Amino acid sequence: MLKNRVLTALVLAPLIVAGILLLPPLWYAVVWGVVFAIATWEWSGLCGLEKLPERAGLVVVMAGIMITGPQWADYVLDWLSWPVVAWWFVLSLLFRRMPAKLLQLRYPLAVKIVVGMLVLTTSWIHLIWLRVNFGSHQILYLLLLIWLADISAYFTGKNWGFTKLTPEISPGKTVEGLYGALVASVLFAAAIALYKGFTVLPALDFVLLSVVTVVISVVGDLFESLVKRIRGVKDSGSLLPGHGGILDRIDSVLAAAPVFYLGSFILEIFL
Repeated sequence: MLKNRVLTALVLAPLIVAGILLLPPLWYAVVWGVVFAIATWEWSGLCGLEKLPERAGLVVVMAGIMITGPQWADYVLDWLSWPVVAWWFVLSLLFRRMPAKLLQLRYPLAVKIVVGMLVLTTSWIHLIWLRVNFGSHQILYLLLLIWLADISAYFTGKNWGFTKLTPEISPGKTVEGLYGALVASVLFAAAIALYKGFTVLPALDFVLLSVVTVVISVVGDLFESLVKRIRGVKDSGSLLPGHGGILDRIDSVLAAAPVFYLGSFILEIFL
């Protein structure tokens, strides 16, 4: 399992980095569009849709939203990030206060479809906005931060993890693993701030934003874990050996991208 994860990561990581740095904005958006179209297909299965026309129809709707994005994105640019970020922070409180209750609730199919489409759409938008408004280095830093936090949480939790974070939803995650991810994110952010020549206050803001982003990325992971547990499946798909599906690989990004975008905007952080 670990061997497959590592091999898949070694193949995908250079391609992702090259795509971020080398692709022009239009093709960058197209590639992410393909990724999110596949994620939508997987989400349709997690929702409980089983018929091919229904699942394909949801993907078509998502594709239509992304294709028409340039026509309506400017109208939501000024306000969209706020309710999206609020959603993830509220969800983090719910995971902390009532994880078992979240599992016991019965969610109508329409609610699962709408919530999933909103999460996927808004995350795709923020990933595009990060590239367009802040540049390729901003999005590259975000992904490297999440990857580093994920790896640190895995190995810290595996070796020193004893206290379960949310055992009802994700038994494998530990509080110690989260601490490991946060320590790694602080060190990484501090190193980048030093490299970029940030003064003290901007550097502290950047480190704080990175820490908050990592915490919320865990919420994105838990969100997908909740949906999978309700559905009774281990992975969202089998496209990526050792990782599961596309959703299993981008679940942290779904939550982190809006938070990192809004924080970068407010704090005026440009990499």
